[in-house]
Amino acid sequence: MGVYTHEAEVFRTKKALACTYDNEDAKVLGIEHTLMNINLPAIMRVEPAEDSISFISEGKEYWFDKKGVEDIDALTQAAWKCGHMSVTAILLNAPRLFGSRGEKALLDKVIHPDFQWEDPEAFISAFSMNTEEGAAYFRAFIEFLSERYMRDDAKYGRITGYIVSNEVDSQRIWGNAGDKTEEEYCKEYTKALHTAWEASHKYWEYAQVFLSLDHCWMERFDPFRPLGSYKGRDVVDLVLKYSEEMGGFGWGIAYHPYPEDLRYPDFYNDRKPEFYFDTLQITYKNMEVLHAYLGQEAFLYQGQRRPIILSEQGFNSKEDEFSEKQGAAAYVLAYEKMKKLPGILWMTNHAYIDNLKEFGLHLGIRARNEDGTPGRKRPIYEAMRAMGTEEEAKWRAWAREFIGEALYDQLEAPVVHECEKDKSQDMEFG
Repeated sequence: MGVYTHEAEVFRTKKALACTYDNEDAKVLGIEHTLMNINLPAIMRVEPAEDSISFISEGKEYWFDKKGVEDIDALTQAAWKCGHMSVTAILLNAPRLFGSRGEKALLDKVIHPDFQWEDPEAFISAFSMNTEEGAAYFRAFIEFLSERYMRDDAKYGRITGYIVSNEVDSQRIWGNAGDKTEEEYCKEYTKALHTAWEASHKYWEYAQVFLSLDHCWMERFDPFRPLGSYKGRDVVDLVLKYSEEMGGFGWGIAYHPYPEDLRYPDFYNDRKPEFYFDTLQITYKNMEVLHAYLGQEAFLYQGQRRPIILSEQGFNSKEDEFSEKQGAAAYVLAYEKMKKLPGILWMTNHAYIDNLKEFGLHLGIRARNEDGTPGRKRPIYEAMRAMGTEEEAKWRAWAREFIGEALYDQLEAPVVHECEKDKSQDMEFG
């Protein structure tokens, strides 16, 4: 049952936005949910200090950096005060980035023993679940966050669930555990999911836990590194297998259905995504495939669908009028498609303003001023604001005309083939 007894949040719409906490735009846009990165090496420490917080997990005392925790408090409290906006936390284990304190004694315990320190693209480590200390620190990390941010009174704001690591099908970059087969990696990763589920449900029975995937489904992001880059569907199948071996628990999927090429916002013109279970990619164009795949009986948990959230995706602006209209039309079509899929809880636009470290992309619904403040509003801002209001129908009509009525109608409610595509004719010439 858990320590806390409040009911699960019920949202009026399915729109969410990253990096919006206490500002007027969040209210204008009707945002009810956001996300936040929380990095274990940024808030945990090995030795106590005057500015640390003590916490007991499994009978052992752990220490959390007071300043790091208060920084999280400020954001979660601001979000909660802004219309009771709740947060899904993305749990990271980055030794050098995301605010890591760089405490060697801690990194020695929590960074995966096979983390490839020499790889400059290994931004984040996997959680070390096959070592006793690594697993214990991870459990304490989850229990501390759950005890603090899932309270009935929302004293520190409200976290409703956890995404464990980031895009683990591209683990070499976003959850590095060294060279591993899919089976080796997913077995340890499922332990992290299971621990997150157990530790959070100790405090609140409605806590959600998600595995994180990019948009590669039946292809590898890096086909030349097969021991560090996997097919998303293989990861999903293996997590199901190993979670059942652990007795079963209610994990879901945090998917990133970016357009095929992140530079181009017109996902409706993507070529790789198809409406078969063996499609190479799942983008916004064919998100229905993911919904259908997880709707199979083998994936049900206690007779219910596993939840899906679209937790990171966006539409790049090329800083011209046409691409920004493409982004607005794409958002409307994506939202209308998602509304028809009950298993998808919400979709997050990434991001609020452009991120300077986003590989040259401009994904904000507002541009970024030189001083880092929100700049001009792009057309997608107004499209987002309209969803879930009386203006939604007007924007749908505009997007349908902009994209083309035939293509829009085909993609708004496509037929999904719950099978593999017949490729027997692919090499025949006539």
